[in-house]
Amino acid sequence: MSHLREDDRLRERFLRLRAETERPGHVPDFQAMLDEARRDAAARPSVAAADRGRRSDGRWSSRRRFVRAGAWASAALAATVAGILFTKGRTRGEDDFERLVAAYQSDAASGAWKSPTSGLLEVPGIEVVRSLPSIGGPAVGLDPDREPSTPPRSKERS
Repeated sequence: MSHLREDDRLRERFLRLRAETERPGHVPDFQAMLDEARRDAAARPSVAAADRGRRSDGRWSSRRRFVRAGAWASAALAATVAGILFTKGRTRGEDDFERLVAAYQSDAASGAWKSPTSGLLEVPGIEVVRSLPSIGGPAVGLDPDREPSTPPRSKERS
């Protein structure tokens, strides 16, 4: 099926759905909905009535100011205590770190990381692979002072 046919079919379905929705009785009247929302808003108390703690001149009462000042003071005290606790513990950690750095500088091999599987690479004969060959030197097992001997020739048959 081509895309154009599918698009046309979808368009027809949406048009049918819109026509069903627009029939009288399916869609509420906008003005009726707006009037109902206004009636509901008038029946609820206003936000200004819930504003306790203010005097008639618009300023906060002394009790409300005391509670707010107490809240700010307790928050400041909590922040101060937390700051003291966090900064007090740091000096010990910094001393430990400096001690570890000094130990590592004196003996770097003790702090070197070693793979847990590095032992698997140690196989018999690995020293041959790790050594450097020398050019012009004697071969292993040969004496350089000894003259090479020629093997005896066998008599040729004529």
